[in-house]
Amino acid sequence: MRLGVTLLICSALLAGVCVAQEVPKGKIPADQLAKDVKVLPWGVAIWDVPEAVAGINDKDAKILWVDTRPTSFFKQGTVRDGVLLVYNKTGSDYPDGEPVCTKESLEAAMAAAGADMVVFFCQGPKCHRSYNAAYVAVTDWGMDVAKVAWFRDGYPNLFKAVGEDPKLKRKAKKYLSDEGLAQM
Repeated sequence: MRLGVTLLICSALLAGVCVAQEVPKGKIPADQLAKDVKVLPWGVAIWDVPEAVAGINDKDAKILWVDTRPTSFFKQGTVRDGVLLVYNKTGSDYPDGEPVCTKESLEAAMAAAGADMVVFFCQGPKCHRSYNAAYVAVTDWGMDVAKVAWFRDGYPNLFKAVGEDPKLKRKAKKYLSDEGLAQM
């Protein structure tokens, strides 16, 4: 599977179709931020608020929601039942004690949650953390692209949607952590 993903990415690069790699803060390619784009060049599904809400509401889904933001953001609110596994970029330094997203920590979190799919999220469309984590999970850690999604809209946009949509707001506890609810 990993070879197939690598070949797909290399073929796309040779054809000049895309550049698939980890990116620095604020540098996600603009074409991948367009709302009509729903799959990243390496095959990972892109979720926005409607897909995230559908995923949370799917009683049969076994999804692990991974918040890749720093602990300080996570403590202010996150997706209900989201786990903190901070990610930035391969080779990044992290503060001591920060729960870092690695292949091993992700596998352990998925096993503990009984999840067969992971959705990475962070601060929204221009935040590189979850984008990079989704890239590395597939290209370096060998995860199946069908079992990984990038929640492009991120937590702040989910929080906003829950606050503005009366149907979502009535069930806010289903979508937001207790810390997030306290800020509504």
